[in-house]
Amino acid sequence: MIGLLIILILVIAFYIGGRRGAPLQLAYTLGYFLSFAVACFSYQSLAKKLELFVPYPSVTPDAKMVFYSQNQSLDLDKAYYAAVAFLLVMFIGWLITSLIVVFLNNLRFKRLLENYDWVLGGLFNVLTAYVVIFFVLFVLAMIPLATVQNIFRDHFSARMIVEHSFILSWLFKNLWVTSILG
Repeated sequence: MIGLLIILILVIAFYIGGRRGAPLQLAYTLGYFLSFAVACFSYQSLAKKLELFVPYPSVTPDAKMVFYSQNQSLDLDKAYYAAVAFLLVMFIGWLITSLIVVFLNNLRFKRLLENYDWVLGGLFNVLTAYVVIFFVLFVLAMIPLATVQNIFRDHFSARMIVEHSFILSWLFKNLWVTSILG
């Protein structure tokens, strides 16, 4: 079921990107990756402040995490707050990007590739949607609730996205887990 939902989200993302066209979607994608770069450098100071506002369920000794050991899961709240701070900065960047790109709507009528412009726009948006899906699943993987962990235990697609996403899995495990937990 999760796999079908992910495929549906990616198909809709392809359609939206195709409708926008490559130049407009490229503007969105560049804005999102600029937000990504800003988030990489500014999330840690925000993470310490989020501990007061964002709840994190406590880990019990019998909690079974899919991706983390028992020792890691006891300190995983720090990585969780770092991830939530990162996503918050990304969300603010998404809002700013969307606001700016509204004024570039005439790019919808420009073409980079005459016949295949819609395909390029769709692929740009699928890339962006995949990164968002990865972020959501990666943060969910840090929550020590049995119902959330069962998603990863029972659904191959969710587990594969978190563990084997090209560059993303390695980067965010190092950025959010290894560098924070040591």
